[in-house]
Amino acid sequence: MSKPVNLLLLLSALLSALTGVGTSARQAQPAQAVAQQARAAAIVSAARRVAVRPAQALAALPASAAAPRATALALTPREPIFAGRRRV
Repeated sequence: MSKPVNLLLLLSALLSALTGVGTSARQAQPAQAVAQQARAAAIVSAARRVAVRPAQALAALPASAAAPRATALALTPREPIFAGRRRV
């Protein structure tokens, strides 16, 4: 193409970019409004998930206050495996 045609195409593209011709039909929303909508949606979905959970029975007070019983292992002294391989 010739130089004048290229110049006209470049100026047309620049004018379109500056005026906003061809942009989407939606209006620009402030970032705060978008963030509030996303937060509200997250709160609603979290509330739904909590409502769906089954209720868990609470432990009785004496059962929760009692300490768990620990069993001790009976350890007997034994000769190590490598003791028989010692040089005298």
